Amino acid sequence: MLKLAEVFTDHMLIQRGKPVELQGTADPGQTVQVRLADQSRQTAASGDGTWHVVLDPFSASRALVLEVSAGSETISLNDVAVGDLFLAAGQSNMEYVLQNEAHFKEAQQLVQDMDLRVLYVPQVEYPEQPVSRMLEWKVLDKSNLANDSAVAVYALAEIKKHTDVPLGIVECYKGGTSASCWIGETALQSDPLIRNIFYDKYWNDICDQSEEQEDIKREQYVRIVAKYLDDVAAYQRMYPDRPMSWLKHDLGHTPWPGPKGKKDFGRPGGLHDMMFSRISRLKYKAVWWYQGEEDAKNASAYEPLLSLLIDSWRRELRDDLPFFLVQLPSYIEETYPETWPIIRQAQYEMSSKKTHTHILCTIDLGDSYNIHPTDKLQFGRRLGMLCLETLYGMDLGWQYARLKHFEKTGSGIVLVFEGIEEGGIVVHVDGKERNARIHDGRLHVPAPARTIAYAWQNNVDHVTWNENGLPLFPFRITV
Repeated sequence: MLKLAEVFTDHMLIQRGKPVELQGTADPGQTVQVRLADQSRQTAASGDGTWHVVLDPFSASRALVLEVSAGSETISLNDVAVGDLFLAAGQSNMEYVLQNEAHFKEAQQLVQDMDLRVLYVPQVEYPEQPVSRMLEWKVLDKSNLANDSAVAVYALAEIKKHTDVPLGIVECYKGGTSASCWIGETALQSDPLIRNIFYDKYWNDICDQSEEQEDIKREQYVRIVAKYLDDVAAYQRMYPDRPMSWLKHDLGHTPWPGPKGKKDFGRPGGLHDMMFSRISRLKYKAVWWYQGEEDAKNASAYEPLLSLLIDSWRRELRDDLPFFLVQLPSYIEETYPETWPIIRQAQYEMSSKKTHTHILCTIDLGDSYNIHPTDKLQFGRRLGMLCLETLYGMDLGWQYARLKHFEKTGSGIVLVFEGIEEGGIVVHVDGKERNARIHDGRLHVPAPARTIAYAWQNNVDHVTWNENGLPLFPFRITV
């Protein structure tokens, strides 16, 4: 029987300017004919029934029909578009849906008639888990965007304001996940440090655990979480005006993590196999990666872990794709204190060390007591604007402020910045807070000074912005 691979449905978006790879199944040896616009290809299904064709790159187009035929069977996909496709990935802040976001009603009006296309990857956690949702493309409108990524939709809408090219996102994310969940096992085991911290340690902890024992632990955990959520709901009914900080003080944090095991979505490599692999044959414009909170427990290893993810995804996607990293904002992290600056710096280092890797600063957009800020509009706008600057060649004056280098002088240290000429700044010199001022893009710190840091805390008290209203990236230097 003739079939197309599951990622191909009505309303799909094909990446412009790159070869179009189409796959499916048919009877072994059967001739398969593929037609899209003015291109046609023919192939024969292999002995196992699989077939594969490659079409030449297309320019931006709309309202195309893809026809695939074999024998007496024909499949027609309608409303196919060619444009720019982004892969939105990461954990819960990328997953955070529009219906819970502060500007949901505005978002419903924003996306109308924008022709934004979305493919959501169902969150399948282990092979035997029943799948209730298949892969299916849709065109966003005010009636169907409630459960889509707020950050990704806002970013896409920002790009759409400046281009008439059809746009789309593939949503592939899961809350509470380490980057190691999204890297294949072979890649995880290729690096001794990563293998030891993220792979061997996980499985060694449960090497004697049976499937029955795991199921019992999972059932117990579900009951614990359910009770906590009931307590939270009761607390909020009783004290509707109390802030999140009070709730956490009185009830504690959400019970986390769940039990380890073969069904745990947090297992190394698990979601790579169950989710990422399902959409790894598509072609993309770029990857949007918003993740890092869950790796605070291993913050010192996050830089090589993130580097491995970028390299392995590029290899599997067969493309040196641009990566856009969302740097973590401010938050009071009590379980792993003073680890978020390390994560932020690792993200920043990737933007300077890896080719085609970009980063946006969100240090000023966090919520001290809520790891999931409910206002995602500025996150998405900044991501969209950064894409417009770097991918679409638009000069929008959207330059972040950052430390360029520092110079030793006879009287102290001079910090040289780019993207900012003037502004007040609070720095910590050898651990002591000082108020200072950037003038002509330079800051003089009198001697003696061994360490100089700015915004180097989990939850940042003082932020410096440039003339465009963009924050200065956090930094810490040792002289």
